[in-house]
Order: sequence, then C-alpha cells, then structure tokens
Amino acid sequence: MKARLSEDGTKLVTTYELSPFNFDRRGVLKPWTLSQLIAYSGPEQSDVFYIPGHLETVASFLRYQEFYLHPELYTHVKFNSAVQVASGVGYVGKTSWICKGDVRLATTQGVLCHFNLQLVNVDMSTRQPTDLPQNLRRKGEGPRPTFSLSMPSSQQAMYSHTFRVEDNDVDANDHTRQSAFIRLCYDTAAFGTKAGRYKSLSGDVLIYPVKKIAMLFQKEAFLGDMLVVQSWELPSKPASLLFQVKRGEDDIVRCLFQLYEQDRAKL
Repeated sequence: MKARLSEDGTKLVTTYELSPFNFDRRGVLKPWTLSQLIAYSGPEQSDVFYIPGHLETVASFLRYQEFYLHPELYTHVKFNSAVQVASGVGYVGKTSWICKGDVRLATTQGVLCHFNLQLVNVDMSTRQPTDLPQNLRRKGEGPRPTFSLSMPSSQQAMYSHTFRVEDNDVDANDHTRQSAFIRLCYDTAAFGTKAGRYKSLSGDVLIYPVKKIAMLFQKEAFLGDMLVVQSWELPSKPASLLFQVKRGEDDIVRCLFQLYEQDRAKL
C-alpha cells in the first residue's frame, strides 16, 4: 500500500497491489475486499481532512455507504493488478460528513467503481456524536445528500440464514467490520439463489456481478454474536435483493444489492 495526496491536495490517493486471495473462484475481485480497500483509504487519515484526536478521543463511525461497480471492474482487474482509491470530501455538517471518490486501475486510470460514504464524528468515551472543528466544516462542498433504504412489504416472501460473528469478521475492538456484513449478505444471496428462492436469479449467484451496494448501519455487532440475515427480492427492481441483518430484535445493518441482469452477467 502506498498513499499520497493528489496534486491539488483535495484527495488521498492510495495504491494497492492485489493478490489471488482477493478474488473469488471465478477470478473476480470480491466486493467485500473492495469495500475494505475503500475503508482503509479515508481522507481523515491525512491532511485532506485531518480530524484532531482521530482514533484517540474521537472516531469516524460509518452510517451509510453506496458503491457503484462499473462493468470494467469485472473485465479489467486481474490477479496482478494494482488499483488506486482516491478519497475526497463532499458535504460537511455539524457532526457528520461525506467521503466521496472512486477506484481506478492504476495502469490506465480507468474508473472501476465510485462511492459515497456518510460518516459521523463520535466521542469515543461517550459513544455520542460530537461537533467537527469549524475549519473542517469550511472544507465541505456540494448539497447535503439524502439516503434511504425502505423495508419491503410484510407480504413479500423472505429467505433468511443465520451466521455467527467469527474472529476474522471483527476489528481489534471485536466490532464487526462493515466488509463482513457484505460477505454475510452475499453468502445469504448465494444460498437463496441455489435454493431457488428468488424468481429473477437461478443457479450460482456468482454469474450475476454486483452493480450497486448500499448499506445503512443501525447498530454495532460483536464477536460471537448470532446474526440472522433476512433477504427479499425487490419486484420493482430486477435482480435486486434487500437484506436486514438482525441480532434478536435489534436491527444491525440494512443492505441493498443491485445485480447486473443475466444478459449483462457475461461481462
């Protein structure tokens, strides 16, 4: 991993060398690996948007994220590829801010993915939102975005699977990583597709590349938690699945996968 500032100083540009372990059995970069690379490349870790006391007295908690995966991700990225994550700053509010950017192939600068993340500045001792410094609020640009992930009708058919949060799913504080939730939802989609529970999907879910991932983070999950991942097919959006991750009665994460339909799945 190599990190630098963009020429205009508005983005953190981080380069990653990929390995075969980052790919699935069809030779495609795993979407949860992509999300990890984006998470490791936050501008709050640089002069682009340095937050005083970051990871000492305050932390940036992820509230919402959207990834848009371009077809080139599936045709141009290989085992020995290098990719660059460029992360900048969008709207900045009193306690929250938007990280926006893209992922490019290092050799050609072709765009593979673009993303938006909403993060909340949280006091680590109280676990409550705390104000961002005024100098950082002046760095914001663009309108305040709105995000929404609505639950489906209770009449819609639901498929679910249960998972235990394991050691490799958590960070140093035993909190479940956001990338682990993508993998749990993806595994649920794989089981549901194989079982014929989604009308627009059949066989192996890997033949349907992911086009968009949207996630709303509601509560934290920890090592050893038993999580139920509920899933619904969305009739209004072809090849789209909505997931609700629950721990008992608690809603933990809501997630949307929009997949390329089968005629595009031969990317």
